[in-house]
Amino acid sequence: MTNRKFLAAAALCVTAAVGLTACGGQSEGDADKAASSSPSPKAPVDPFEGLTADQIADKAFAATKAADSLTVAGEGKDDGKNLSLEFALSKRGDCTGKMGYTGSGQSELRVIDKVTYMKGDEAFWKGIAKQKATSAEQSTAMVELFKGRWMKIPAGKAKGMGEVCDVDALFKKLGDEDLSGVTKGPTTEVNGQKVLTLTRKDGAETHTFYVATVGQPYFLKAVTEGGDEPGTLTFSDFNKPVAVTAPPADQIFDVDKVKAARS
Repeated sequence: MTNRKFLAAAALCVTAAVGLTACGGQSEGDADKAASSSPSPKAPVDPFEGLTADQIADKAFAATKAADSLTVAGEGKDDGKNLSLEFALSKRGDCTGKMGYTGSGQSELRVIDKVTYMKGDEAFWKGIAKQKATSAEQSTAMVELFKGRWMKIPAGKAKGMGEVCDVDALFKKLGDEDLSGVTKGPTTEVNGQKVLTLTRKDGAETHTFYVATVGQPYFLKAVTEGGDEPGTLTFSDFNKPVAVTAPPADQIFDVDKVKAARS
């Protein structure tokens, strides 16, 4: 309630206090009259009435994918390692967030005007060096080179990172592989919002999708249980602006400039 409405309601109670009406109460006759004239409460409208589970899934997929922006957060297993991530991303491609594997460090990512900036902590760069089977000396040099700095990756060259900040790519697997053959489950809540659950079995895995029943039928949560890669994703902040700024110039390591200087 706004301050103006609150003050107006208070004024009515002040009027009642001097004997004109009863604030928040009625005489027995008035109460009976009001009760007899009050309409019966309407049953809540089912936004998915008449739709099959697959049709609801398709509707939710289309609505979520059509959002101009959203925040996705999640945790789970990837190749046996614990992964966590949180990104705010927009249709135009701007993106900001962080991700990391337990014991393998964290990395931050910013994408603005299709240029990617990535910054990792010491454990992250050591993990990269280990994957590339570099020597201990080279690993130490890499960590020192990138410590506290953002790697700048020109447009079109951030291979393997694009799907994180691409709304279409993010939902491609979800739409192409996981949504057919779902069944309706019970209604529940996600962060205080009412949702309908849809479930799908896929071998040892069980996928559960939580679809908002009020407002747009967005996916608010997706959970995979069982199998080798269980995990949870939550979706929020639909259509909220995603503010991304490029890192300060003195904190940027430009990969292309270094390559040009060495050639």
